[in-house]
Amino acid sequence: MPASKVLSEQDLEHFMEFGWVRVAQAYSRSDALAAQMDLWAEVEKRGVMREDRATWTVPLLRMNENYDTPAFRRCNTARLADAIEDVIGRDRWLGRGKTVQWGWWPVNFANGADQEWDVPVQGWHWDGIHFRHHVDSPDQGLLCLCIFSDVAPQGGGTVVVEGSHKVVARYLAGKPDGVDLGDGIREVMEGHPWFRALGGRDPLPEEAVDRKSFFMNPFTDADGITLRVIETTAEAGDVILCHPFLFHATAQNLTGVPRFMCNRTTPLSERLQLKRASEADYSALELSIRRALDL
Repeated sequence: MPASKVLSEQDLEHFMEFGWVRVAQAYSRSDALAAQMDLWAEVEKRGVMREDRATWTVPLLRMNENYDTPAFRRCNTARLADAIEDVIGRDRWLGRGKTVQWGWWPVNFANGADQEWDVPVQGWHWDGIHFRHHVDSPDQGLLCLCIFSDVAPQGGGTVVVEGSHKVVARYLAGKPDGVDLGDGIREVMEGHPWFRALGGRDPLPEEAVDRKSFFMNPFTDADGITLRVIETTAEAGDVILCHPFLFHATAQNLTGVPRFMCNRTTPLSERLQLKRASEADYSALELSIRRALDL
């Protein structure tokens, strides 16, 4: 891999092994909170008033829009761009230096707050509804979870399945003609025993105490892949770079603090290359897939 500018070797190893890495203060906290105020203005257009909790009646408010304000433009930092390229490779990202639209927004006020926090049964997926998926697809690049509020434990932070990018890489490698996203998610969720239990298709093993203890502790599957559900936490200004194959889901927010986050993709300028002439030319993203496929 080429020398990185933001992420350490340990960070890149974490991404390759677990499928995600957190970039602390990818943009400044002050700019993130200024952008959050722009978001509140959009939220209030929908009748949810920042200073009146009585109006916070929708647990998860989805604003399927993109925004571009001075505060958001300041969040489009060189640090964030460099961190992205530390993972996907230099000069392989179509978005470097371009104007960014920030969206879409699942504003999590109190999703599932009427119940004890647990590992969700529904909603597990990897992203990319807009293209047909291959193991070397360039369309997604990375999934960037861009954070504009502090996210404490049980505060609505996205839950992810560490190691799931390896399962999906192996699955996609067996689909040379590609697969539509919905079909792919369904086939992995139905075809893998651990995922069958995660999605509620099979009961938990008899030795399992509960969902949290079973799924949030490491489990090694028949292929030697270690899987574990974790809850992401962050501070305003952080960005979590996720592998394009990483399973994730919406979580409960029991804290009473709204979570402001949007997803960004980083489409690549070319297909992923899993057989390059030089080992040094592989990106961390490509190496993660090669490892999963034992190449």
